[in-house]
Amino acid sequence: MDRQKEVVLVSAVLFGKYQLYGILGTGRAGTVFLAVHLGLEEYRAIKRVPKSFLKYEHLRREALVLKELRHPGIPIIFDVEEDEFYSYLIEEYLEGESLYDLVKKQGHLSRELAISYGIQLTSIISYLHLAGPNPILHLDLQPKNLLLCHDTVKLIDFGLASSVDDANMPGERYGTVGCAAPEQYSKDGVLDERTDIYAIGAIIHYLFTGEFPKLPYKPASSMDADLAAVMKGCIKKEKEERFSSAQELGTRLGQLKNMGTAAKDRLQSSSLTIALAGSKSGAGTTHIGIGLSVYLRNHGYPNLFEEKNDSGMGSGLGDYAAAKRDQFGLLRYQGFIWRPFYGLGVKLKEPPYKNRILDYGKNVEEALMGTPDAVILVCDGSSWSRNSAFFSAEYVMKSHISYGIVYNHVTRGTGIRLPEGAVPSRCLKAPYYPDPFEMNAETEDFYNTLLKAVLEIKGRKKRGGSGFGGRIRERISRMIPGKGHIPWKG
Repeated sequence: MDRQKEVVLVSAVLFGKYQLYGILGTGRAGTVFLAVHLGLEEYRAIKRVPKSFLKYEHLRREALVLKELRHPGIPIIFDVEEDEFYSYLIEEYLEGESLYDLVKKQGHLSRELAISYGIQLTSIISYLHLAGPNPILHLDLQPKNLLLCHDTVKLIDFGLASSVDDANMPGERYGTVGCAAPEQYSKDGVLDERTDIYAIGAIIHYLFTGEFPKLPYKPASSMDADLAAVMKGCIKKEKEERFSSAQELGTRLGQLKNMGTAAKDRLQSSSLTIALAGSKSGAGTTHIGIGLSVYLRNHGYPNLFEEKNDSGMGSGLGDYAAAKRDQFGLLRYQGFIWRPFYGLGVKLKEPPYKNRILDYGKNVEEALMGTPDAVILVCDGSSWSRNSAFFSAEYVMKSHISYGIVYNHVTRGTGIRLPEGAVPSRCLKAPYYPDPFEMNAETEDFYNTLLKAVLEIKGRKKRGGSGFGGRIRERISRMIPGKGHIPWKG
């Protein structure tokens, strides 16, 4: 079918229930369509493969492998259909970008994110390997086959997946250069669970360094020693020298995640909302808020940045980044996830984020009315704005909501008048950093100190550690170790 006929097809209803809306992708193996189930009003991805395609058997194998599997990181297969010329795989529609694209756009990821995504991947692979009496091997683990959907890693493309017995039958073997284990290049090499483990190590290495490893593997001397040791336990030529199971590897990664940060609660046990507002337009509220969101995500805390004012920043950034809106109205750029202000009359599905950063612009009163867990007031610290900064800070303090005050645009010798009763440790000077998507040692230190101050919820001591306030206090007091940014001292 030529391209013109494909376009005509995108309006048809397949099998009496799937309304086609567009083409998600095309390739040698066929076409993937976006569709809506007319009865359930839910999106579906429909993979269509010609029966004449030489690797048509891969589609049938993929359907057989996936139809019985239920794991958060594996797409659901809802149905398999056929007509005279094609076979159709009806799958869960996944929105997100591949880990390969993420690294290409953003650069290598932080240690925390590489470990976090590695843990999710080992959970998926451990599930496959333990799914029955005959383990299922994926055999094509690579960053392009891993989608990041709202910070959940999803493994796709099971065309090469098979049981251990079938994987070792005579025939051609395939794999991705840089990720495939050495035994996949040999017709005599025996494939087993450790074949996938090699690929997991290669993927974590790619996430952390931006490059695929080579054999013999020698990590850079500057690399985190503990993480390097884990990757060395995967990237070995001989299977016998690798981790014996994905479960063992996942346990070791879990220990790494907590090393030095044993008290770090990943802000996933309960929801947390931080509101930001400025003392005036142009104070830098959005800049500080984006930096906070990026900082949290880099440290393994998934969060959503929501624009609560009509400044147009959210849409403007979307246009600049050529970002596509998903079904929740969310946009993505370099790992930063945000929802622009669409207007009060627009109703959207609630996205799956427990931790949210709300940008109210200069609307301090609205920020407080939303009863957030904490509020950050961004003040223009220039001499000619000192009155608006003072009265805004005083207003925030009277709300009895946990607060932090950030003084932006402060020049040397500029005096800051703090309201009576203001806690100096909660009043910080913002460092100069023109790009909120780029973190350095000074900005890391600044946000670390700001969060510890802001989330020290007071006024709830009677509840001790059992209430929400107590949990937040305990969580942040042990959060991310650091020497702390120097607060404002006058």
